[in-house]
Amino acid sequence: MTQRPRLGADDDRWQDFRATSRRSLWIALLLIGSYMLAEVAGGLISNSLALLADAGHMVADATAIGLALVAIWLAGRPASVSRTFGSQRTEILAALLNAFSLWLIAGWIFFEAYRRFLDPPEVGGVLMLAVGSVGLVINVAAARVLKASARHSLNVEGAFLHVIGDLLGSIGVVGAGILILVFGWSVADPIIGVIIGLLILFTSGLLIRKVVHVLMEGTPASLDLRTLCGRLEQVEGVTGVHDIHAWSITSGYEVLSAHVTSDAPLQRDRDRLLRSLRSIACGEFGIAHMTIQLEESLDMCHEAHHVVHEGGQTGGDETG
Repeated sequence: MTQRPRLGADDDRWQDFRATSRRSLWIALLLIGSYMLAEVAGGLISNSLALLADAGHMVADATAIGLALVAIWLAGRPASVSRTFGSQRTEILAALLNAFSLWLIAGWIFFEAYRRFLDPPEVGGVLMLAVGSVGLVINVAAARVLKASARHSLNVEGAFLHVIGDLLGSIGVVGAGILILVFGWSVADPIIGVIIGLLILFTSGLLIRKVVHVLMEGTPASLDLRTLCGRLEQVEGVTGVHDIHAWSITSGYEVLSAHVTSDAPLQRDRDRLLRSLRSIACGEFGIAHMTIQLEESLDMCHEAHHVVHEGGQTGGDETG
């Protein structure tokens, strides 16, 4: 999985990140939208599947970017009694929807390629090459704009992968146009279309795997629970850490809950202990929201004792 820098619980930094993502998405949408209609027209006139596939993907790009923008807006709405974390998970759902839409695009490409293998049409190589070349420049620019924000957000990554798929499609269009002009290989058009479809399936599959990991409340890929437990147990007064859980509400917003056994006798010592534990979790490991329950012994815990073992498994009655 791609490692993302953790944003932590700093509200200003979190809002800055969202503002940057929103700005990047708007710029990419303007770039894609400005050329989208021209590529659709070029694909119809030249009768090129590769170009039509690239054009259809560019339409999907604009839709995906628009969906990502709507998700950011919804995620920014305040929390409520019925949704204590607000609507931040909307960004993950948008990423999932974008990934599935990529599968639909790939399915259409495969179907059309099959028809063209059976009855190869005449393809206008010159127009195909010209339109594909301009589309390549547009997609490179859009990908550069989205790349930085995609490292932090699955929502933006979903839109970014749409653009990357389109960029690969433009490369394929240019390559097919050259083969048709130089060698007259019209069959290169559906072949390139199939390659584009396979690449789209692969990249969307990676995104779906990451999204499902978040929805299943898996441990964030950027968080080493064994190292975190070790650091917490180094705090003076801590005798063990157990029943620890970590998950992501949305990309970069990580949540932690843990039970900590302590021999701190006085309330002021327990307050100091909690501050130290929170400082480590938030400052060193980028946890955005955390809940720590202090206990004098394991006998006070009514939960199953989930602990971290060397193999990354949880379970058992040990502490640590």
